[in-house]
Amino acid sequence: MNNIFLDSRINANLQAGLEKINFKKPTKVQAEVIPVFLTGKNMLVQAATGSGKTHAYLIPALNEVAPSSQTTQIVITAPSRELAQQLYNVARQLRDASNLDLSISLLAGGSDRERQISKAESKAPQVIVATPGRLLDFAKKRIINLENTKCFIIDEADMSLDLGFLGDIDQVAARMPKTVQIAAFSATIPVKLDNFLRKYMQKPERIIVENPAVIAPTIKNDLLDIGSKDRKNILYKLLTMGQPYLALVFANTKTKVDEITSYLQDQGLRVAKIHGGITERERKRTLRLVRQGDFQYVVATDLAARGIDIDGVSLVINYELPKDLEFVIHRIGRTGRNGLKGHAITLIREEEMNLVGQLEHVGVQFNFVELKNDELVERTHYRRRIQRSATNHKLDNRLIGYVKKAKVKKKPGYKKKIKKAIAEDAKQKRKLEKRHEARVEKRRRKRKRVDK
Repeated sequence: MNNIFLDSRINANLQAGLEKINFKKPTKVQAEVIPVFLTGKNMLVQAATGSGKTHAYLIPALNEVAPSSQTTQIVITAPSRELAQQLYNVARQLRDASNLDLSISLLAGGSDRERQISKAESKAPQVIVATPGRLLDFAKKRIINLENTKCFIIDEADMSLDLGFLGDIDQVAARMPKTVQIAAFSATIPVKLDNFLRKYMQKPERIIVENPAVIAPTIKNDLLDIGSKDRKNILYKLLTMGQPYLALVFANTKTKVDEITSYLQDQGLRVAKIHGGITERERKRTLRLVRQGDFQYVVATDLAARGIDIDGVSLVINYELPKDLEFVIHRIGRTGRNGLKGHAITLIREEEMNLVGQLEHVGVQFNFVELKNDELVERTHYRRRIQRSATNHKLDNRLIGYVKKAKVKKKPGYKKKIKKAIAEDAKQKRKLEKRHEARVEKRRRKRKRVDK
């Protein structure tokens, strides 16, 4: 594979900048996306977080900016202000390292709105990184002009769908020229998102980049079946038995985050919380205190998994499985970064084992553990137990003994008891088999959709 960073279509300044920030070999997504992007084609790219997709679009996008034209040429949207801020920082780093003479503006909530307006009105930014709502607001009020946009990049498109931003993105895209190049990047591509993008991209170039290293090898990834035990009590034990440097606990809703935070605080722990229901000022203050080391425990919704970078996380606990299983990967990926060791623990109950199977199917490997004497110890993997039960069509030893014993005693009604026991056993086996077959069929349908 040729090194796309050395392609003659990429200007020499950018190539020098990449060398300066130690970008010498492209990742798989960069090698596949950049050549197509440079042709001007519309693109729909499915790639996991951490695959290098940000530079996959930033490099060719910045390459297309004409410094002499003081118009907005590149627009990038991200579904949260934290993600937008990160993208803005990365874009500026690449620009500065490459000594490019171009202006980049951040339009997102949580920043000084009046200052953003003043800057945009005095000089049109050539590159805009924005959240959909703020971008649409500025476009409607003609603070910015999108009529000369060359390229529109929609990052984390599936998250934009989940957060209800497709309507804003739709109105933004309608204000751009018909010739605009559109590139959408997403970890997953739900049907609703696919249908929406077809409105603007006729037969886009589709690139699917599998990420073989779903979970970094530096992470010990444990699965803990809590059975009928109290979930909060288990969480408290896990957080206190090893004294992590910084523990990040994920829950699905703001209400659940508040509930867990209050419980842990009642146990005497100093806990911070992060979710969409707290004010921007409070969120920034909390993050600052976390980074200063004032908190050892943080409870958060999935916004933190994809939108907030917190260094030094040594333990991640999935208090509950998210509705979108993709978030499990993002959550676990908050630890074990930059070559450091990390530990992730996912709490589940027996009825959620089918969801665990789906995660394993996409490459997430778990160590099956149990809590004994305030210590995590390995136990038999759930799949081996299910397979043994599902493939054993003979009577269990317990039932065989029951039959023999009943026959010897020759008591009235023993045949009825035996038949009932056998029927119950057969019913249980059918239930296990159906569950197993359902999982197999679900995986088959999923593979079929991917193949299409």
